[in-house]
Amino acid sequence: MVEGRRRWVERMREAKAAGLVDRFPNGARSRHLPPLSKDPIIRKAQRIVEKLMAQQDIATGAERPWSELTMPEKLSKAADLGLDRVYEVLQLPVDAGDPKLLALVTNAALSIIGDQIKVDTAKLTATAMSPAGLTEAQKRERARAAILEAFAERPPSGVTENSE
Repeated sequence: MVEGRRRWVERMREAKAAGLVDRFPNGARSRHLPPLSKDPIIRKAQRIVEKLMAQQDIATGAERPWSELTMPEKLSKAADLGLDRVYEVLQLPVDAGDPKLLALVTNAALSIIGDQIKVDTAKLTATAMSPAGLTEAQKRERARAAILEAFAERPPSGVTENSE
């Protein structure tokens, strides 16, 4: 039996070196993977998800044409490209004598500021409402503190630095 196992281990090592197998059958799991559940249904689901993720990693390596992308992938790609273009526009030197360029830069800047306010508001709402076990009064107090913190660095409206 010992000699048979030795021959089997040798064949498995050769197969692994040749790239035919990733690991020995019933061998140890990779260190970067989470432990499998003791529940057989959850264990099976974990293995299915791991297999799908491994296939997804391979599939995302190749650049697919625009027509084959899904709607979220198209939106993500367009947003990345749009942010790059807006950054380029904002880097242009602004000449007050060129009204078209001035309007373009101003509109781009205002659009980005508006989008950032929406993102900040969503984050603020999520952080204010997420703590579990807090009373409504505690949630309101946290929200007030977050709002004051968010607007602390902005001067009050109507006040300028040279108003003194």
